[in-house]
Amino acid sequence: MHSVKRERTSAKVREERRRREAGKIVEYKALVDNFLTSRNNHDYTPGALSLTTTLLKQNPEYYTVWNYRREILSSMFQTQTADTIQSQIDNELQFLFARLIEYPKCYWIWNHRKWCLQSSPSPSWKFELGLVTKMLDRDARNFHGWHYRRYVVQCTEKATGKSMVRPEFDYTTTKINANFSNFSAWHNRTKLIPRLLKEEPEIDARKLLENEIYLITQAMYTDPDDQSVWLYHRWLVTSDDIVKLSGDERKDLLEKEIKSIQELLGVEPDSKWCLQSLAFYKGLLATLASESLESSVHGYLDRLQEIDPMRKNRYQDWKNQL
Repeated sequence: MHSVKRERTSAKVREERRRREAGKIVEYKALVDNFLTSRNNHDYTPGALSLTTTLLKQNPEYYTVWNYRREILSSMFQTQTADTIQSQIDNELQFLFARLIEYPKCYWIWNHRKWCLQSSPSPSWKFELGLVTKMLDRDARNFHGWHYRRYVVQCTEKATGKSMVRPEFDYTTTKINANFSNFSAWHNRTKLIPRLLKEEPEIDARKLLENEIYLITQAMYTDPDDQSVWLYHRWLVTSDDIVKLSGDERKDLLEKEIKSIQELLGVEPDSKWCLQSLAFYKGLLATLASESLESSVHGYLDRLQEIDPMRKNRYQDWKNQL
């Protein structure tokens, strides 16, 4: 922390800290040895389950332990009633919730939660949607949470027979308005919009495209260094998922967007995303119009080699292919 004097630790304190760490390492190695022995012996008892609980609290990234835990639970379920299985799964979900709070970006925790719900006699999708909503309130850009949300929504739609496209589309709008820099929300939008247009045929697709371009342009000007907004912009400009444009309409759209990005480049002359987009869109426009490529594209790529030297060879290859 700034303006706070850093205290020096004595040799005695450092040695004591080292001993504590060494002790923890010895305990962890013993725990792992016990786990490996139990799994090799096909031990599927409550004691083995407790062993995995202790180990996963210390290291939730140890995916082999999660696999063993599922083996144990699956073995237990074979002799249990539906009510007992549900009670066991409820306990498991509580255990996982505590792990998610501590490790919200650990893939194996989210994966195990999906397995629990798939094994549940009566999963509560409403509860899961509420849970993942709260998790995304804590970190709106947690892509594990977004992936899990899509899974929960899919299962909810299957269970209820009702579409959730409109509320989920509105949810992405809320998250994007709160923070434009949200790759997962933009990505989710690309999956929802085609379904939205199919389920709500009264929507004016051209007007929707216009509104989406307006929204993404705001994002581009707000944070021109954010890759996610440029990827979404490219999807809007080049995809037929919203509306199938004629060749002339596509050229008009490209010219309009090129002009907008050139204006932004005037404000952000070192924006590699502006330069990359201009090079790409001008190349696409030349192809559609069957015209020669503008010399400015070579200038954009030369400039990119200067401001983004780590990708210098990539830009040179791009230039050589023109």
